Amino acid sequence: MVVEEDRAGAVVMCPNCRRSLKVPSGKDRGVHIASAPSKVRTSRLCQRCGKEVPVDSQMCPHCKAILLDVHGAPPPAKAAGAAAAPAGGPVAQPILYGGARGSWFSRLSPGGKGGVIGGAAAFVLVLAAVGGLLYSSWHASQVREAQDLVQKAFTEGRKLEAIGKFQEAYDLCDAAIGKEEYLRKSGESKDAQAVDALKARITALQYLAYDVKMRGSVQWKPKSQEEYDQAVADLRKDYSTYKERLSVVADAGIAAAQFGKSNPGNQAGYEQKVIQAMDTYVKSVNQMTGPQRAQFTFQSLMEGMKQLAGANRNWAKPAERDGYLNNAGGYLGAAKETAARGEDNLLPR
Repeated sequence: MVVEEDRAGAVVMCPNCRRSLKVPSGKDRGVHIASAPSKVRTSRLCQRCGKEVPVDSQMCPHCKAILLDVHGAPPPAKAAGAAAAPAGGPVAQPILYGGARGSWFSRLSPGGKGGVIGGAAAFVLVLAAVGGLLYSSWHASQVREAQDLVQKAFTEGRKLEAIGKFQEAYDLCDAAIGKEEYLRKSGESKDAQAVDALKARITALQYLAYDVKMRGSVQWKPKSQEEYDQAVADLRKDYSTYKERLSVVADAGIAAAQFGKSNPGNQAGYEQKVIQAMDTYVKSVNQMTGPQRAQFTFQSLMEGMKQLAGANRNWAKPAERDGYLNNAGGYLGAAKETAARGEDNLLPR
């Protein structure tokens, strides 16, 4: 920084850092630089870029540097071989502290910098809090939607099953399962249990839903003769357990058919019997293996369940209703009797 020699001992403000500095005196006053020849000038040179600016400008319009109060200061030294400085006596070369003026942040006081940093941190925290609230609200809406789909699958879906609309019931369950992620993360154990129950229902309904079977066979099929032989051996070994599970379903379906025949004026009661038989079917199917579901008796069991639903769907037509009820009893009874005799076998490969 350059100041006039007659200001020794005075307190001045540095044009760069804006700090108050005392001009040294005595032996510490620095190097004396002769003043430029007295001459009235209307412009001066920027100490930084060397371009000409108005004499009373405090900032260079070209490079935006803060101008020191030294008139006639020459531009920065030129490279070797450049033209010599113009004659006229020595010219004061100011000392620039810190170069060009720093950014607005660097010119702040320590307290100001702390305030800026604190404000920025608070702003980030507010954004994070708002984002968290928005996500929480969105996630809660997804959970509520999933819970509604589950409720619809269990209420409307079971009624659809009772009238033989297995594909529609399957689709309702499938839509609810599509929200499994939100149900698992809802924090409520009943939601996780509902997902498991829906998956069990889908497993059972896929054997009755027409479109599911058309898109690809759900029936177990061996990939080799060795796998087929092993499956047959396992079926013979565990057949008693399979027979018990099949009989439970067959008995529930036969009871529903008998109720329908004895109570032709009570369709609501019959529908509840069919729903109960379907619930028993779903539970038993999920306890069976793939090869067990590929046996002749299982196919007969499914036909009996379809006939029960057909009777409910055609309840207002006595002849058709009774035909479905008779068929249901026939299929379910045959499945149970065949399993009891042990004459079951895998379907053709």
